[in-house]
Amino acid sequence: MTSATLSASGPFTADELETLFSVFDTFLPSVSVSELLQHAPNVAYAGEKTVAAFAEDAPSKNERFRKLVTQTLPASIPPRKLAELKGVLQILRGPVGALLFASSFTPFHQHPIAVREQILLSWKNARLPIYRKLYDSLSMMCFNLFMRSSTAAHAAMGYNPTPTSPPEEGHFQYSFLDPSKDMKKLKVDAVIIGSGAGGGVAAKMMAEAGMRILVVEKGQHIDHARETPYTEGEAFEAMYDSAGISSSIAGNMAIIQGSVFGGGTAVNWAASLQTPASVRRDWASNAGIPYFTSNEFQDDLDSVFEYMGVSPPPSHNAANTHLLEGARRIGYAAAPVPQNTGATHACNHDCANGCRSGHKKGSTHSFLVDAAKAGAVFLQKTYARRIVFTKDGSNTPTGVVLRLPDGTEQFFSAPRIIVAAGSVHTPALLLRSKIPNRNIGQSLYLHPTNYVHAVFPTPTVPFSGNILTSVVSEFANLTPSGHGVRIETGCMQPAVGMSLLQWRGGKEHKALLTKYNYIAGMIAICRDRDPGRVFLDDATGEPLVDYNVSAFDARSVVIGVLAAAECARAAGATEIHVGARGVDVWKPYGKPGEEGVEGEKRFEAWKKQVEAALPATYGSAHQMGSCRMHCRESEGVTDSWGRVYGTGRGSGHAGVWCADASILPSASGVNPMVTTMAMARRVARGIVREWELQRKA
Repeated sequence: MTSATLSASGPFTADELETLFSVFDTFLPSVSVSELLQHAPNVAYAGEKTVAAFAEDAPSKNERFRKLVTQTLPASIPPRKLAELKGVLQILRGPVGALLFASSFTPFHQHPIAVREQILLSWKNARLPIYRKLYDSLSMMCFNLFMRSSTAAHAAMGYNPTPTSPPEEGHFQYSFLDPSKDMKKLKVDAVIIGSGAGGGVAAKMMAEAGMRILVVEKGQHIDHARETPYTEGEAFEAMYDSAGISSSIAGNMAIIQGSVFGGGTAVNWAASLQTPASVRRDWASNAGIPYFTSNEFQDDLDSVFEYMGVSPPPSHNAANTHLLEGARRIGYAAAPVPQNTGATHACNHDCANGCRSGHKKGSTHSFLVDAAKAGAVFLQKTYARRIVFTKDGSNTPTGVVLRLPDGTEQFFSAPRIIVAAGSVHTPALLLRSKIPNRNIGQSLYLHPTNYVHAVFPTPTVPFSGNILTSVVSEFANLTPSGHGVRIETGCMQPAVGMSLLQWRGGKEHKALLTKYNYIAGMIAICRDRDPGRVFLDDATGEPLVDYNVSAFDARSVVIGVLAAAECARAAGATEIHVGARGVDVWKPYGKPGEEGVEGEKRFEAWKKQVEAALPATYGSAHQMGSCRMHCRESEGVTDSWGRVYGTGRGSGHAGVWCADASILPSASGVNPMVTTMAMARRVARGIVREWELQRKA
């Protein structure tokens, strides 16, 4: 595609689009049928039409992909990142930029595709971070958007999940306020910002205690009773923050956050794990809060489990079976992962699309239902911009400024504000509110994660069954304080499970995608020791994430990647692809399981290659700690009851609380949902107790 066939669209000029699509078409080029069959003879089973369509498909030829690039992408990334992208595209067209980035005076888009491919590979494996950042940003963008938009790729991969059905009795029917009519006379005791793990629990407990509660949600409520279920691409746009395109400012960390009624609990993978003992001891000691090693905390954890009906997984799909079997053969500590979905659930990874069946008892299908029945009221598609305080020096809140669905802003009066907007947006709201606390946003943990893709000789049908039902914890405690890595299985919907698949060339990558139905996706998920931060974009006031995986945490991830590879090899994998730059694909020396001494030597040499490689890109589905709880105001954002330091004055009136994963003292090491819910119970208990005392006074 040339500039003659591309017209300016949205913020991009025709020339910028020409350069951008020349990059994307290099990652995933059109190839001849014979070339595709040469690299992937197995794809012939899909049929001539399917093979021909996928061979021909490329980003510039995919109408859905082009729409995502020209419309969704500019609306979903921060203006400064969009400006950076446009600047790079302009530089690549000029002789100086071409010389700098392509070692030639010829603009990038004018090179033959074979040359462009070598240029991209040189960026990927470059020693200078600027080149790797460029590669990481462009590659993650391309693969994510292509995997969610290419029906030709889905057909060639054999990705055709059977949709789940909503319950016969239907889902609970929520009512939402009309801000133009219902807000003027509304009086509340508290506003809760956010409806996820923390906000849902707080809303239920506070409403059932008799408090008048308004829950404000930036996302929308999704009614899964519609005839056709949400596809992965539709879910990203409707249920995820920034349409699922968020990343750190360095571009090497993809950040997945729910932005929908029910928050992350609506789109998470149903894993329900209690806070590990080593983490509890670490928090009690370093944050100075005995609650974490108390019976009170255990009772809160158990109450969450009981309320959601958490139970062992009913079965394991192929990926989880391979992980458990590989761990058993090696002798690694491994166990099933409890689920909050009930004993008969198997959704073909629809949990990541909002769980149409309603089996997953996240906030939408549990806590918020009870809150509604107790009288709580709700606003959707409404964005809390800032908290307003009195001007008498007491820093007592008077209410919150809300951005309504029509784009206008409106002040709403409330004596208590509970912020549960997630670990990126909660600190952003507090920063916009100019709360005098220098710790806000300063301790962001992301559980950096890397995929390991193992190819097996028999079909895995990777999208089948439940997503994450097993965990290997052999390396969870590499330090006495509980920092380390766990190995689990990952969501294998294409845009998630295949976006971090390492690229080694266009033809090879398209061929690898056709092995999808034989792949098991495993993840190494690190309990990061070293945090990043959330800060505000000066121009927009929107949050930006500054996070780089430290050498210590990168080492933990590598240990997890190698452990996952060992499990896959022990379970009989015929290929192992790891998230590391410039590392070859591992293949057995002879028949799997019968490699002999030479095979062991080759595997050990391959492991050393992985250890020595430059770090690859990471993903994050867990954000924690940016408004951490601490016994000392000098080191935390909230006290042990979730009160925000620097707000409120006088006994019994803190004014502003946080009640989401942002208050975790550091990374939890496991899915933080249950931990967050337990801590939100404590926060809500304290708020209710103070409210009751004030009523009696």
